Amino acid sequence: MLKTQRHEVILREIQSRGQLSMRELSTILTTTEITVRRDLDELDQAGQIKRIRGGAQRLTPSNPEPPVVQRQLLQSREKKAIGLKALDLVADGEVIAIEAGSTTLELARAIAQKSWQNLQVATNSFLIHEALIHAEGVSTIFLGGVVNRDERGTFGMLAEEMLRHLRFNKLFVGCRGIDADGGITYGIEAQTEAATIRAMAAATNQTFILADHTKLGQIYLIRLLPASAIAGLVVDDQAPAGQLAQLREKGVQVLPAPVTPNAESST
Repeated sequence: MLKTQRHEVILREIQSRGQLSMRELSTILTTTEITVRRDLDELDQAGQIKRIRGGAQRLTPSNPEPPVVQRQLLQSREKKAIGLKALDLVADGEVIAIEAGSTTLELARAIAQKSWQNLQVATNSFLIHEALIHAEGVSTIFLGGVVNRDERGTFGMLAEEMLRHLRFNKLFVGCRGIDADGGITYGIEAQTEAATIRAMAAATNQTFILADHTKLGQIYLIRLLPASAIAGLVVDDQAPAGQLAQLREKGVQVLPAPVTPNAESST
């Protein structure tokens, strides 16, 4: 394989999977780790990837996340699979919280397709509330606060004050970036959202992260929660094995969600 072809494969695989080791790339390219190391060094110097110890990862985008209605269209099959897998963590009779987000919305949609006797769901998301408002056996608690139009949710000190009076069995939350050392991280533009999510985490017994494979290995400025505060990660089956192994070492339960080729999220 020519160098230009190797570079194309490396960029495609890292963009898809977030992070890969030199050993993994060596297997994919059927070449030596020495060759892979040279390729990674060149791509890093060209500003196309980020070199890390033993491999490389996708560059962290500096721009803010797009609005939630746009994010629903990204990795939609993976998000639906994650929502269905997370449904296994929800038990009838519990009080749970679901934070605003495009992946957490898929959990709400999965909940709405099932009959319940007495499930209570607190949320700060208009979209999640709408998905659950007519669900059989589900009662909803909406968290007040300042409305963020892009996220279609409420955040800020009013929401945080309400959260001080609540207690949940489980919290389900998305993220922008997750790695074993930094835990859950967000961009600087999400300061208000981050504070509200921390307040939700303080009100729960267990926090579960719902994230597709593109979020693994991504690191942003604001540290939201350390890995030690995460009970489990529900992630699609394309997640890099190395990243998952590091999270398991931190005590995070990893729950892989199989993605079926014909799975499509509702819009």
